Amino acid sequence: MYPIIDLHCDTIYALEAGESHGSLIENDGHTDVRWMEKAGKITTAFALYVPLEHGISPWNTVKRMYNRFIEELSRAEGRIVQVRTPNEIRSNPVQGAVLSCEEFQILEGELNRISTLASWGVRMATLIWNEENDLAYPNHRSGGLKPFGYEVIAEMERHNILVDVSHLNDEGFYDVANVAGRPFIASHSNCRAVTNHSRNLSDAMIRKIAESGGVVGLNFCPSFLSEDWEHTKLESMLRHVTHLKNVGGSEVLAIGTDFDGITGSLEIDHYSKMDRFWDALSKQGFSSKDLEGMWSENALRVLA
Repeated sequence: MYPIIDLHCDTIYALEAGESHGSLIENDGHTDVRWMEKAGKITTAFALYVPLEHGISPWNTVKRMYNRFIEELSRAEGRIVQVRTPNEIRSNPVQGAVLSCEEFQILEGELNRISTLASWGVRMATLIWNEENDLAYPNHRSGGLKPFGYEVIAEMERHNILVDVSHLNDEGFYDVANVAGRPFIASHSNCRAVTNHSRNLSDAMIRKIAESGGVVGLNFCPSFLSEDWEHTKLESMLRHVTHLKNVGGSEVLAIGTDFDGITGSLEIDHYSKMDRFWDALSKQGFSSKDLEGMWSENALRVLA
């Protein structure tokens, strides 16, 4: 199978929270080294997701999550290693782990923490999750970026951390698009014109991301793909990818499974089944160049 870059999974959180049992080598969730090796060459963006809990410092939580990430890589004994750049991804002979953040309230108003995250190897981060924070408002709320949000974007770009607009609301999205000096991404979002969910992107948003040179990672979550909130089927995935390409062009296509952060019955529930997705897209008329771009080349471009 062609090498895959998955722009978002929640496996580290699932392991730390006890939602998945086992380790990064083998667990009962969607993503582990065992499945990655069965699929071929996989590079996954492991999100340090931090839920906002009253009385608990999100910065202390993300440090604990980072320590768990390092521990899991150590236990894997060289079967998966952290990678940061396209060159490292391409030359890596084993499975790859890119580090990302989900919920930037972890900064707690401290811009200098972005340099700490960069030193950890964080390459992308969502400004927000599903609750209002110091930077912005989530997809189900109204309101543009807050002043601190603008400062954060400038500092992220200075440290070569991709701004990730998944979970951000519409006004905040356009504020990002207006000030971004580099490509920005939606690591795990789909098409609102196909499935009318506030976590999905309008056609105008897809075009803005494409114009910036960014990518949209297809999310495998049932409720973002169709009206069936319990099951993800290939036909729904095909509709979204086809629409993404028609609106934003083939260079906007990427993968952002959201594995271990979503529930339901997934037709593609492990990387080892991605060949079915490739074959189905090929039958729909997607070229090898389109598919190679979606599988990894477009993500490599923005990581550069």
